[in-house]
Amino acid sequence: MSRASLVFPVAILLALAFSSESRASACSPAKPSTFSYKTVSGVDRNLTSLDLYMPSKSCRKGKKPPVVVWVHGGGYQTGDKSNGAMLVKAALFNSQGWALVSINYRLTDISKPNPWRWPTHYEDAAAAIAWVKKNIASKGGDAAKIALLGHSAGADIVSNLATQPTYLAKYRMSPKDLRCQGPLDTEGFDKGSSSDSDKPMWTNALGNAPDYQRTTSATLIARRGVGTPKAVVALRGTKSRIAIGNAYVAKLAEIGVSGNVAINAGPLTHAEVNTRIGQQGDSVMTPPLISFLKTCLR
Repeated sequence: MSRASLVFPVAILLALAFSSESRASACSPAKPSTFSYKTVSGVDRNLTSLDLYMPSKSCRKGKKPPVVVWVHGGGYQTGDKSNGAMLVKAALFNSQGWALVSINYRLTDISKPNPWRWPTHYEDAAAAIAWVKKNIASKGGDAAKIALLGHSAGADIVSNLATQPTYLAKYRMSPKDLRCQGPLDTEGFDKGSSSDSDKPMWTNALGNAPDYQRTTSATLIARRGVGTPKAVVALRGTKSRIAIGNAYVAKLAEIGVSGNVAINAGPLTHAEVNTRIGQQGDSVMTPPLISFLKTCLR
């Protein structure tokens, strides 16, 4: 574990998990509301849409719900905003009195002559966050309290938006508009050090960016003065993968970002880091994630 991370007692974590489960069904909507966050000519509207899960009024605790924005994974080539046990996540976050927004973005189809590549994925995600910032108040949410989470390729998108201000700047926003970030289980923090199995994914989706192994690696581009928010990361897999995650946490501390959390997700597979969030009895991902989010959304 990085010295910049926090560790929570197991008994407290389990209590948090079960208390969340007990309120989930009463707090969650039957289905989400879907909105288009931007329109691109010739592009399926679903690819530039988001799903909004609002907690029931009884679970809002008399306050405007903070917002958790989720970015799905899939190697930049597959995936959808409904994937990854999203209803379970909605139940979990709604039980805390928080809204959940799950976003889609254009995917890289390398079989096409001109596939969507960098910076499309990052800019789509930034546009979705801008939609939330502008519109969530009219839906009953709190635009001043936004947490940005993602898994796998989604985690890479999250860390880039949190450390490179140019993507949000296009929509007159900055990383300061995010209360916190949660890039969960990615080697994208340092693409040059990532495993050989991951490198084709980065090349296919981001290889058109100048020096993409550096300019899309959050650990290498993070710097003081841009408002990068504190982070929760999940550490698992090979020693190299864990080292890459720890190095990101250490870099955040180096540039003055405090309160970062590293979750020991060693018992889980890459997919389980995502699907275990909110599952009944989960003691690895859910409790520390909820504890972290409470510190930034309170």
